[in-house]
Amino acid sequence: MDLQLAGKIALITGGSKGIGRATALRFVEEGASVMLCARGAEALDEAAALARKLEGARVATMPADLTRLEDIRGVVARCASEFGRIDILVNNAGSARPGEFQKLGDEDWHDDFELKFFGYVRMAREVMPIMAGAGSGVIVNVIGTGGLRPAAGYMIGGAANAALNHFTKALAGEGAKHRVRVVGVNPGPILTERLKRFAERPAPGHSVEETYARMTPIGRPGAPEEVADLIAFLASPRAAFITGANVTIDGGANPGLIG
Repeated sequence: MDLQLAGKIALITGGSKGIGRATALRFVEEGASVMLCARGAEALDEAAALARKLEGARVATMPADLTRLEDIRGVVARCASEFGRIDILVNNAGSARPGEFQKLGDEDWHDDFELKFFGYVRMAREVMPIMAGAGSGVIVNVIGTGGLRPAAGYMIGGAANAALNHFTKALAGEGAKHRVRVVGVNPGPILTERLKRFAERPAPGHSVEETYARMTPIGRPGAPEEVADLIAFLASPRAAFITGANVTIDGGANPGLIG
């Protein structure tokens, strides 16, 4: 299926590793140009080098701390200057720490919400006028299933994810005025570096392989490339009638009726 992404301009935050890097490669394979940002310059360079091996790749990078409004504005301005416009924003930067409720202080909550929630809000706020001016665009928020499955040990992340699910649907209403679609993606266990670090500490009596198998009903974690395929479809003209939706991709790990 041709996703009709050739010639599109995509800005991808958290684009140096995991889902962000896989998404960047998927967009380049489809003929889109990509602007990648993340905190680490070295990992960004590695991701860009992989992308540039693909035929016709147009890739730009910029290190940025998305808890800083000036960095967000700088990335958006650089993308618009480099490529002339922004057709797609993939909000993917940041994660939140697990931990026991009594051991997590105000600073922990504040720091994680600054990146995982307010980073998405601020980036969307900077990009929306550009898309509105063009009368088209897509914002994809990569969120997580923590907002659908409350857990005492992941309270900050779950709260941020729940807020982002709400934000995505509300922003879709605003975006519709300007023909800008807004969608969310809720990945479950995905085999990123973060998940690998977790699996290295399996429960007593279980191997790493058994830990992976117990994560989902289908017996394995997902691959970043599988999430990237979903993001590419949702961002494409093939999904032109999908907005205000939060789509779960978790191998059936969330048994709830919503999400």
